[in-house]
Parts: sequence; structure tokens; C-alpha cells
Amino acid sequence: MPAISATAQAATYPNSDLAPERTLYRDRSVLERSWTQPVLVGRDEVLAHLEASALPRLGPGLSLAVSVLGPHGSGTSAVATHLVATAEDRLTRPGSKGTPLLLRVDASTCRTPSSLVTALFHEIDPFYDGRGASTEFGALLLMRRMRTLGRPAIRWIDQVGAKASHVGRVLGSLAHPERLLPEGPAGLPPMLVVASGERDPLPEDPSVVRTVLAPLSVRDLCRAIMARANLVFNTSPPTDAVAAIARLSVSRGWGLSMVGELLAEAGRRAESRGGFRVEAEDVSLPPHVSRHGADAEGFGAVILGILREAQGALPVGEVRRRVEARCAELGLRAPAQARLWRHLVALERKGVVRREVRRRGSRGGCAHVALPSWR
Repeated sequence: MPAISATAQAATYPNSDLAPERTLYRDRSVLERSWTQPVLVGRDEVLAHLEASALPRLGPGLSLAVSVLGPHGSGTSAVATHLVATAEDRLTRPGSKGTPLLLRVDASTCRTPSSLVTALFHEIDPFYDGRGASTEFGALLLMRRMRTLGRPAIRWIDQVGAKASHVGRVLGSLAHPERLLPEGPAGLPPMLVVASGERDPLPEDPSVVRTVLAPLSVRDLCRAIMARANLVFNTSPPTDAVAAIARLSVSRGWGLSMVGELLAEAGRRAESRGGFRVEAEDVSLPPHVSRHGADAEGFGAVILGILREAQGALPVGEVRRRVEARCAELGLRAPAQARLWRHLVALERKGVVRREVRRRGSRGGCAHVALPSWR
């Protein structure tokens, strides 16, 4: 079959934005979980505050702690990544002993304070054996190694979950070397300690620079999804596909954390049907994620699917009937009326659905539910 010329393609697709490319993908690496947005949507003020309030305080013999807090999926790791990159540039100065050392550890993989210190130590010495050493002794050895190396250092503890209480014990030692080292902090290079995640590891320490991230607005979430999709695919997805991904992310409490997986699944579905771009019909949960279950997230996905199929407002009673039918298809126990109402209220608070009361003459009003128009 002869190749289609560029002229023929332009004639077939007069709107160049809709003209298909040779392949669906532009860069699959953007789908990886380790990928970080080059530009953070809706976080300019946060980054400016951190850079102005924290970085000027770095200096020889000083250890500064910064805590970036926010709900799951709000982008705490992305904000911390940009802060760390800016700090690395700031600490790379003439006369310093080499470039700054970056020691990054995922707190979710370390169950005890000593294992967290050992993981940090392994970033500079993979042969360090911390077995049998207390948390404080391991932190003391790490500090002395930092002084010997003489290079500015950034210790970044990421993914500090709601139950990661052990992180505070480690950060308390790292943020205050003067309390840990018997000989004092003299001779230590500038050191920045960053914690990012859902929990504040040092809530009672006034010296910590803190910033709390609110969940991204729906508009900013859609902008962030579109920006990432434009890097992944050769052709931009339509706005209704982006809105569908945003609704799914918000309803399940993911925020930005699963956007890569959702884009990957949409791309897989578009590719399997021979499409040249992702459409709204391709948006679905990845197979390795539980599709529905007896929890708020699962029923939220069921409700959103029903409203999306309806393409308009539905009376609450009709929503309940359709939810019961869908749960029967999936082999799930349908939620009671009170529980369904709680799900609807929770989704409305997240901005995923809207409720309205429509008058029915002298009989009063009837509550309807619909998806908002996300553009």
C-alpha cells in the first residue's frame, strides 16, 4: 500500500490538529512514575515562597529542614524535586568541594528509624552495615562522613505517609546536628533536609520551613494532564478525554499520582482500536487497579460512569436504580440509600459532580445529579 503523501493528508484532515501522526506516541518515558513535570501547574507561588524563605538561610555549618505537606496526589514530590534542583544550583558555588551530594530515600520502603538512616548512608556508602547500630549513632556517623567529604549535602526523605511516625526521629537528628555531635557542628558543610509527603515529621519544631499544598483545582489538574499528554502523544487528546481522566483521578483520591498510569491505559486502548489519538472512550482504570469495590473510591467510579453514560442530569432515584443494576452486573453488594447519598455528597465536595433541585410544580422539588462541565 503506497504511503499517503503530506498533501493528501492535509486534504483529508483540513484541521491540522486532527491529522493523525504515523504513531500514537511521541515519548513513552513521560509515562513513568519517576517522571517529573518540567513546569508545575498552579504551584508558582509555593515554589517562590520556598525559594525565598528557605534557600537564603543555607550556609556553612547550618542545617535547614523543609517540610512539603499535602494530601496524596497533590504533588508534594514534584514540588520537592523542583526545590531540590534549585538548591543544588544554589549550593554549587566556586570554592566548594565538588557538586552537592543528593541523598534521596523513599520513606515508604523503610519501616524503622534505623533502616531509614541506613538507606541514607547507602546513598554515599553502599557497604555501610547499620545492623545493631541505634538510630542516633547511625545519624552521628552520617554527619561525620558529611564533614569529612566537605561537600554541600541535600538529604531528601520522600513519600512520608500518614503513618510514618519514625521519620520524625531521624529528621530531628539531621536537622539539628548541634544536638547530635558532641564536638559541635563546626566544619560541617551547608546541609538541606527535605521531607515531602502527607505527614509533618516535626510538627513541634519552629525552625522547620513548612508549606502545605492544597489539592489542585479541577482546572489546574486538567491543565497538568493535558501538558503531560502533549509530551506523551503525537496528537493532543480532546478536552473531554482530559476531563474524564481528571474526574477519575479526583473521584479515587489520586490527584496527579496516577495520571501516568491512566494515560498509559488510554494509549493502550487507543492503539488496540487503531486510533491515532486518545479519545474519551479510551479512558479507563488500568487492569492492575481494582476497578470497583465496597468502598467510597469504588462506588465513586461506578457513579461517575453512570453519569457519564447519561450525558445529562439524572434524578437521585434514577442514579440509585442504575447503581444497583451496575453493582448486580459486577457481583457487588449495592450501597444502601444513606451510603449512596454520602458518596454523592463526598463527590460534590471534591467538585466531581454537581447537585441541583428542579421544581416539579406544587409537588416541590427533585434532586438531580450531573457531571460539571470541565473545560
